[in-house]
Amino acid sequence: MNTSAASRASWSRGQLTAAIGIAVAVIGVVFAFNSAWYGHWYALFRLVHVSVAVFWVGGGLLLTVLGIKLERSDDPNEIVTLARWAAWTGERIFAPAGGIVFAMGIAMMINTDWGWGKFWVVVGLIGYAMTMVTGIAFLSPQARRIAELGESKGPTAPETLAAIRKIMLVARFDVAVLLVVVADMVTKPFS
Repeated sequence: MNTSAASRASWSRGQLTAAIGIAVAVIGVVFAFNSAWYGHWYALFRLVHVSVAVFWVGGGLLLTVLGIKLERSDDPNEIVTLARWAAWTGERIFAPAGGIVFAMGIAMMINTDWGWGKFWVVVGLIGYAMTMVTGIAFLSPQARRIAELGESKGPTAPETLAAIRKIMLVARFDVAVLLVVVADMVTKPFS
């Protein structure tokens, strides 16, 4: 069986990407288990919690910024394409990432004596719940709906444009909640 140069190059890039990812993970684990500031397991849970939160929050912020740019675009097809990507990303990246962030946050709390009643812990949990419910109950289904409307009625149909305006407003709110949770987690106010 012949393989083309393009598929060999693609496979090599895939292998290189995997190797880079593995190297970063190994370095992170080494750093975590050599932390002078935190216990080993806590440091590992925190590393995973923060790293995955960066993907989740950064990805949501990027999609929102792109959506704002595309709202002002003359080509509504682009925002329908973004909605398709947002639906895919929400289901395959953001929802699992949110679950990992939550699980690692719980693991960190179990490995400390901070207590569950602290203001910043409560705000973080409420913010997490709000954004996960918003993503699962509204953003993901609405992004799929926009993609379907774009194909069935067209990207300039009033129903499609109304759905786009609605999801963009809710996405802005959702990202704002995530950024408040980040500020809360970093500053730990009223502790």
